Amino acid sequence: MTVELLEEGVDDVEEIVVAWLQPLRRTAQTRRSGDPLPFTLVSHVASEECADEFYTDELVSVHTMTDKALGVDNAKEEADATHRRMLLLGRYLEPVVLTDGRTATIDYVHSAGRPLWVPYGDDQILRKVGRYKIGLSYVTTTGS
Repeated sequence: MTVELLEEGVDDVEEIVVAWLQPLRRTAQTRRSGDPLPFTLVSHVASEECADEFYTDELVSVHTMTDKALGVDNAKEEADATHRRMLLLGRYLEPVVLTDGRTATIDYVHSAGRPLWVPYGDDQILRKVGRYKIGLSYVTTTGS
């Protein structure tokens, strides 16, 4: 069955942030137990979409995880590097090359504040979490 669909949409915000942070350290949308540290986990939290004006406001959380044995100062430095990388994206709105070779463009990045300490299920891992609101405009889709 064929049905008509809007031929526009936004790129996946998690994929964009993962691609942007990947040069900093291992970054993904999921983390398996035993994955090496430091590690950055990106999670899409919420979004608000305006189909009439062709944009979305996306909220993502960015979790910087480090080995507790390396200490609190190491965790702070890693989280600060993550935060400054996200601020760089917000300041210059550089295009982000995705894993499939497409380029995503960002309208804006707003930080909800510096990353905060958040307990993690494994007491040998320290975690700081930042949240970022990211604006994306519609682009022509390639899927069916």
